[in-house]
Amino acid sequence: MSTHSQIDPYHHEASSDTTEQHSFTNWFRPLAILFAAFLVCIAYTSFTPSASADTKRDTYHSVSLYVNGELQIMPQLAQLMNGNTLYIPVKQLDRIPGITVNYGSPLSLTGSRGNATINSSNSFVYAGTTYVTYKTLLAISALDGRYASSAYTLFVWTTDEGKAKSATILANISQLPAGAGTLTGQKIYPFHESGAYWITDVAYDAGSTVYYITAHNSGGNEIHLNSNYAAFDFVLDAALAQVQNDLRGKTVWYDNRKIQVEKINHLDKLTFVNFQIEDDNTIRAVVRKTNNKLYSFDLDPHFSVPDMLEGRLFFKNPRSVYKWSNKVWDAIAANEVFAGMTREQVILSWGVPSDYNTYQSSSLTYEQWIYSRNYLYFWNGKLSSMQSF
Repeated sequence: MSTHSQIDPYHHEASSDTTEQHSFTNWFRPLAILFAAFLVCIAYTSFTPSASADTKRDTYHSVSLYVNGELQIMPQLAQLMNGNTLYIPVKQLDRIPGITVNYGSPLSLTGSRGNATINSSNSFVYAGTTYVTYKTLLAISALDGRYASSAYTLFVWTTDEGKAKSATILANISQLPAGAGTLTGQKIYPFHESGAYWITDVAYDAGSTVYYITAHNSGGNEIHLNSNYAAFDFVLDAALAQVQNDLRGKTVWYDNRKIQVEKINHLDKLTFVNFQIEDDNTIRAVVRKTNNKLYSFDLDPHFSVPDMLEGRLFFKNPRSVYKWSNKVWDAIAANEVFAGMTREQVILSWGVPSDYNTYQSSSLTYEQWIYSRNYLYFWNGKLSSMQSF
C-alpha cells in the first residue's frame, strides 16, 4: 500500500559571493547546475490498485493508527480512500478494546452496541488483507477518536487515560510546521542505533526550531532524537523504499571523486539493484556491473535519500553530455589530468578544488586550484601546469 507523504528533503539557503569568488562562480555555477541535473527527481505517490483503463481508480493513502495513545506497529496500515473514507485492517481490530473479530463465514465484528457483517459495502481486500470502514467500528462500539489529517494519523480511544494520551500527541502535532506532521508513525532507521524504530511523538520548539522526537522499536525500547530539521539523524524507511522502487533496474554511472570503492571505477556503467540496511543501520547501495556481478558501497548517512546518493552516482551518462575526445574521457575515467584540459574536464576527473586563487587582468585570467598536495594552474580556462608537494 502507499506510504506517508514526505517532508520536502531539499532545503538550501542562498549565500552571496565575495568579489574574489565572482569570476570562479560565474562559470562554476552553471556547471554545478548541470551536474545536479544528473540526480534523479523522486516523486512520492500513493498506491493505486489496478483497474481497467475506462474505470476510475480508487486512491489510497497509508494512515498510522494509535489505540489509547499507543502506536500500533504492524505490517498492515490503515488506509484513507479517495481522501475521505478511513479503513482499518481487520488484523488490527483485535488490538482495539471492545471489538471482537468473528473469523467465520461470513466474517463479522461484534461490539458493545451491536454486530456488523463485513461485506463489499463496508470493506475491500488487498494483498490478502481485509480492510473495514472506520465508520462501521463507530456504529457497533463505544469507540471514540479523531483523525489528524496533517499527520495522516487516526487516534482511537476507549478510556479516559487513552483519550488524554491521544490529546497530548494531537496537541504536539497541531504545533508542528507545515508538512512535519507526516513524521508521526513513520518507520525510521536511526544512524546511531541498531534496527528499525517507529516515531510515536513529535514536539516542536518554534523558538529554537528543535524537534523533540520519541521513537520505539518493536520490542518497546524508547529513544529520543532531538535535532533541528536540517540535522535529523535518521532516514525514513518510506523514503528509502520509494527511491529504491524508482531506481531499481535503472542504469547509473559511478562517481568516485568523493569516495573510491574497490572494484568499481570512475564512470563505470552500473544497474541499480536495491538498498541494503546493515545491522548497525549503515545504508548500502547494491549495484550490478556489466559483468553481471553484484557490488555494493556504503552511503554517508543523511535524512534525504537523494542527498545520500549525490556525488556517488550519475543518472545520465556524462559521455553523452560532453562531446570530448577519447583521450579526455580515458583520462577522466582514470582520475587523471593533463595540460590543455578545461576546468569542466578537470572537475569531472578530480572534483571541485578544496581552495583556489584567481587573478584577472583585462586580457587574461590566471587561476590556482588546490587539491590537497597538488596545485593546478590555469591560463584563460585551460590547465597549463601542475605541482605536487
